[in-house]
Amino acid sequence: MAMDRGIKTRGGLGGLVAKHPITTFFLLTYVLSWWSAPLAGGSIIAHGPFLAAIIVVGLTEGRRGIASFFRGVFTWRGGWQWLVIAPALVLAYLVGALTLNAILGGTITETAHLGSLAPRYLELLLLGGVWEEPGWTGFALPALQERLAHRRYGALQASLILGVFRAVWHIPLVAWGHIPWFDALVLALGMQLLISWVYNRSGRNVLAAMLLHLTSNLVGGALVVPLFSGAARTQFYILFVALACVEALLLARRGGWSVGQPAPQAAGPGGTRPAL
Repeated sequence: MAMDRGIKTRGGLGGLVAKHPITTFFLLTYVLSWWSAPLAGGSIIAHGPFLAAIIVVGLTEGRRGIASFFRGVFTWRGGWQWLVIAPALVLAYLVGALTLNAILGGTITETAHLGSLAPRYLELLLLGGVWEEPGWTGFALPALQERLAHRRYGALQASLILGVFRAVWHIPLVAWGHIPWFDALVLALGMQLLISWVYNRSGRNVLAAMLLHLTSNLVGGALVVPLFSGAARTQFYILFVALACVEALLLARRGGWSVGQPAPQAAGPGGTRPAL
């Protein structure tokens, strides 16, 4: 990798990060996200992956690299149909889970939260998981796909690897009882497959991936899941996690693992195949 402005101005640190950008990204993501957990009852910083990506790109490519990264993340690609497709993928498995839950006897018992959705939605919009995606999808996913591009199922393998790192990222939330373990482990993998499918099929549209994640938070996490309590909630949780994974596997079988045209900065720092 050629020495660029970012590496020159930061000496050995920039060079070290340039040799191992993906590893550095994951380490920084955990540190920047988890530091708050002991102080805030297990809550973690959703912006951690985004901040980690900015730091890695800044250390290796400087200001121009950061500007290119931001353009890659916040440019809409692939057509406006993804404004419908991305949220529809979430709504499909949620509606399916609601239907099956009702058939299996699950009833809606909680509605108090409906009166306070507006502030909750604002919180999720500003501080929620949607802000993970510029890091996971805007940096880590394309970097891993580029790294594994020589393999037959490299894009799929990249998604599974990233899904594991995302699952680990949720450990504090599980440890403090905010989410069940199968949400952290199974749903993280299923959601990653859905996000990767949208990202690749839309021509590397990170905003579409963010829209999918935001829909999951707003409709699933804030609106539908709290409608149930006790066994009915656990049953619904299991159903929608299972259906999300089934949907992801069905989409994977229909294709979508050929990577679209790269956005600026999509191949990782310097646009070259990154080392681990």
